[in-house]
Amino acid sequence: MEDTTQESPDLTLPPLIRLTAEMQALDPIRLPPYAGSAWRGVLGHGLRQAACVTRARTCAGCLLLEHCVYTRLFEPQAPAGQQDQRFAAPPRPYVLEIDPRAPREYPPGSSLSLVMTLLGEALRQVPYLIHALQQAGNRGLGQTQARFSVARLFQERQPGSGDWQPVYSAEEGRYTPLPLAAVSTPPAPERVRVRLLTPLRLKRHGHLTSPERLSAEDFLFSLVGRLRLLASHHGGNPEPLAWPRFYAPAKTVILSQPQLRWHEWTRYSSRQNTLMELGGLLGTFELSGPELATLWPPLWWGQWVHTGKGTTFGLGAYRLEVGFVS
Repeated sequence: MEDTTQESPDLTLPPLIRLTAEMQALDPIRLPPYAGSAWRGVLGHGLRQAACVTRARTCAGCLLLEHCVYTRLFEPQAPAGQQDQRFAAPPRPYVLEIDPRAPREYPPGSSLSLVMTLLGEALRQVPYLIHALQQAGNRGLGQTQARFSVARLFQERQPGSGDWQPVYSAEEGRYTPLPLAAVSTPPAPERVRVRLLTPLRLKRHGHLTSPERLSAEDFLFSLVGRLRLLASHHGGNPEPLAWPRFYAPAKTVILSQPQLRWHEWTRYSSRQNTLMELGGLLGTFELSGPELATLWPPLWWGQWVHTGKGTTFGLGAYRLEVGFVS
């Protein structure tokens, strides 16, 4: 696939595609209350098994660290001299999109799906991801090791278009990606509603932001910072996303009509052998103001890469709603 950047007005961002894996349950499958961490776990384990040639227990100190498919996707390393002191590691070049309304139980023969967004280098690794998902299906999902098979893979013709086209089938065994299409940004509205689909975790001064304390600038600063990091590490130009350009406009954007609540969620991390608390904000709020147009391209683009903490396993997903009646 041609590795080009994608341009939104005044922004040059990493190449991006959205894929949906269609699978079939071979055993009774019961997913945890929030399935993002489970899918991230089986996908990462399957990819490491497929890609690792040393069979070492950990990646630390591996000679192949900078060239390995697994580390590039799941444990990316900043090039020497380019580490950002504020972040432990570069952002991972993928996002899982988890529908919290999807069923948790799947009898044998039923279909289930996984949507993912890939950026930059990850676009070249789709065959590895297909193989990793197949390996995960053979090994089984969760404590019951429920097996599944990968039937087909679909690619959205343009991010957000809803036009999904088949690019892989298990019968043919060949992956044929669609031509890369840019994220198309519509004209900026005077007011937009932000709907948080999965828990949003933002930190300010070391503390998680509560429903009562969320501000427009908190949300926008987090989003612009994430896009800048993605552009820095996965293709694109981070300079148009520099803080001075957005700092003053973000402070003028007004957050109104908040309908927010805290949603608690915990998961067990087998790698860290601990229970992790990953709750966050759900609900809606509106953004408006004369400088909203300046923030509109990052706002629109952010729908496909999420914001806040835990984006790789689906947290921080949101959609924008325009033309509503308050």
